Amino acid sequence: MGGDFLSGFIRKNKKKVESWGGSGGLKPPSKVSVITVALGLVALYFVSGFYQVQHDQRGIVLRFGKWVRTVGPGLQYVLPYPFEEVFLQKVTTVNQIDVGAFFRNQPEESLMLTGDSNLANISFSVLWKIKEDGVEDYLFNAKAPEVTVRAVSEGSMREIVGQTPFTYVQTDGRGEIQNKVKESLQAVMDEYKMGIEIIRVELQRVEPPASVVDSFRDVERAQAEQQSEKNKAEAYDRETRARTRGLIAEKINNGEALKRSIVETANGAVARFLSAYSQYKLAPDIVSKRLYIETMRDIYREVNKIIIDGDVKSVPYLPLTELNRLKSSKEEVSEK
Repeated sequence: MGGDFLSGFIRKNKKKVESWGGSGGLKPPSKVSVITVALGLVALYFVSGFYQVQHDQRGIVLRFGKWVRTVGPGLQYVLPYPFEEVFLQKVTTVNQIDVGAFFRNQPEESLMLTGDSNLANISFSVLWKIKEDGVEDYLFNAKAPEVTVRAVSEGSMREIVGQTPFTYVQTDGRGEIQNKVKESLQAVMDEYKMGIEIIRVELQRVEPPASVVDSFRDVERAQAEQQSEKNKAEAYDRETRARTRGLIAEKINNGEALKRSIVETANGAVARFLSAYSQYKLAPDIVSKRLYIETMRDIYREVNKIIIDGDVKSVPYLPLTELNRLKSSKEEVSEK
């Protein structure tokens, strides 16, 4: 940079310098003038080392051909040529590499084998840029960055797709596969110090080859039918299990209710017995007679009774049962 400036300055002042030794009668410059000009040239030479680095650039400074530092945006200075020189490299540009795209007319590039032994046409894009802290690695280690990124990304995609079923690649697994390829690709870039940052990987097309589309669709229909029948069977199984659980719960509840009823009835009978027994201990004769009367009442309550006195030979018949039934019927009619 400094040498170019000096050469231009000399060319501009060539005629003036030649006139100092010509026959035009001009006096040669004085010793002081020569020193002044020399000092001016030296000053201009060193001033020429200033340069501007833009916001989207990084400056790689070489001293005698060897990297010494990387500088950021702003006004910077290097020793003029031949001591130091600077290379400006943009670091914000996003580059895109398309692998398996139809316009490349390379069908073998997109043809891949999936984990379930199906062939698939897969195209994807890789977006990358230079790392801000890896510009020197990019300039000195990455001889053919686009070729390297393309080859490594294609290999990573083939490896991951080869472990994944086709249907998963085509549907729910797209995001997962993109992340795995990105991580694998970035790991290789970092291992070889390429100075490249992988921004993202985007799957563009995932479809079967044209020659097997019909067969593949038949397989898809069969798989869909299989899944449908499986879903029906699972639904029937859930319904049957739920119904069975309901019946079991009902039986258990009924059993528990019957158990509580029997226990409560038994407890009531025990309580009545203990109450009667306590009264019996206080007055055994009275309680025995009372129990006998109550028992006979219960026995003959629903029985048509005819009471006959042994000393009476002629017994008039009084239908008490019919009279009670008639009385009850009249009371019901009057209530209505």
